[in-house]
Amino acid sequence: MPLSKGDYILIEYTAMIKNEGKVFDTTNEEEAKKHGIYEEGRIYEPFFIILGEGWLPRGLEKRLEGLEVGEEKEIELPPEEAFGRRDPKKIKVLPALELSKRGIIPRVNREVEINGLKGVIRSVGGGRVVIDFNHPLADKTLVYKIKIIKRVENLEEKVRELVHRWLRTVEREDIVAKVEGGIITVKLPMEVFSLERLPLLLRGVVSDIKKYISEAKLIRFVEEFKLKGGDRAVRSN
Repeated sequence: MPLSKGDYILIEYTAMIKNEGKVFDTTNEEEAKKHGIYEEGRIYEPFFIILGEGWLPRGLEKRLEGLEVGEEKEIELPPEEAFGRRDPKKIKVLPALELSKRGIIPRVNREVEINGLKGVIRSVGGGRVVIDFNHPLADKTLVYKIKIIKRVENLEEKVRELVHRWLRTVEREDIVAKVEGGIITVKLPMEVFSLERLPLLLRGVVSDIKKYISEAKLIRFVEEFKLKGGDRAVRSN
């Protein structure tokens, strides 16, 4: 059955800048190492999306509609369908003092976040700082090599994928989700509960489940401890 908007799917991809031949993202560990973009601690695995939600460039997601599970395709995206054209209005000049007040030491090529917008410092001088808030891939034609791995149809698998979307450093297999009578129970390994940003991440999980799982009435997170001899102890949150 062809993919359509709203489908929950797993994909593998490698993405490059067309005219430069530079790979900037991939779900494949060997490809990442080959092209010098390997990230320590990242789990390289199929990527989960709900088709049409804009978790990848919308032009790319639109091109995935109609494909079949198991199909592989190379997709070229012009800037308008990827990250847009460069906009001179997104290049701002700010006083260096303002950045200092925010605890930011101005340095060329440093990535910064100002009022929720991410940018790169392009120049520093005369007490002023030039920051480019355009997306780093603006004006670029991109090429994605994609394979459709799976359509996720089981409700508990959908919940697990939504949890994993926020807890990317946790293996999928270590997340156990059960849905009974509108009550969703999510078991997580004990190391998850020591994550510095866990409250924020769990709020993201709750928001997604509320939005995408209509059956959900209550969400319960359970901390699971592995004991000697293979026994387990659990604690609800």
